[in-house]
Amino acid sequence: MKQMKLNLLLSACVVLVLSGCTRSLSSPDDQGKTAQPVFPEMRSAVRSEGSYPNVSALAKVKPGMSKAQIYELLGVPHFKEGALRVKEWDYIFHFPVAGGTDITCQYKVLYDSSLKVGSTYFLPENCLARLAPAQPVTAVTMHRELGAEALFGFASAQLSAEGEGHIGQLAADIRQSGMTVSRITIIGHTDRIGSAESNYRLSQARAESVKRVLAQNGISPAVMETRGMGASMPKVQCDGGKSPAVIACLAPNRRITVDVQ
Repeated sequence: MKQMKLNLLLSACVVLVLSGCTRSLSSPDDQGKTAQPVFPEMRSAVRSEGSYPNVSALAKVKPGMSKAQIYELLGVPHFKEGALRVKEWDYIFHFPVAGGTDITCQYKVLYDSSLKVGSTYFLPENCLARLAPAQPVTAVTMHRELGAEALFGFASAQLSAEGEGHIGQLAADIRQSGMTVSRITIIGHTDRIGSAESNYRLSQARAESVKRVLAQNGISPAVMETRGMGASMPKVQCDGGKSPAVIACLAPNRRITVDVQ
């Protein structure tokens, strides 16, 4: 009897944990659609200041895209969306208009059961229609993606000598670009091998190591932010348990991305 109660308690705990990890405000269906999109309060955002998206990149978003493709176009979501099979990403976008003012809108991407884009929504719905055609929005962005194996030792957040060289070259490229840098976002990603907690810690520590070396090479720490995403944004899916073949297959997921705006 005691064992049965313990099993029931453990099952309940698992359900609660997974429910928290897969939080979804809009309850999208298997096609990634919803009858009523629900937008989070902007004050609850992780990145409450939002961002200025490239309108031409935003126009490329379409159903069937992967999370990696959306990340490359729009960046990481601005809210804590969860950790496992997240089907809802939310953003705060600002658009400059005539007179030196901005229009601020919220943007939502819903994913289907295969974690491909199913639908997108604006709040307010007529957000883009409010932009003056004569005021194009542009953004100069440098995007770099570096494989973790080229930077770090196995399960380590300490940059190797080769890794420091790669980051030093990246710092030189940023300085020589001539752009006025307003923000640099450094994001660590891992594969799914290991616990979610250890993967998040490792991905955050690796992002911090890259930030430190960029700062040592003349990039202002004030414009840099770091985030660890663990295994929540995979580029590839590989079936099977831990094995040399699966670890090799998952290599594209172990990476550091750097976005310079």
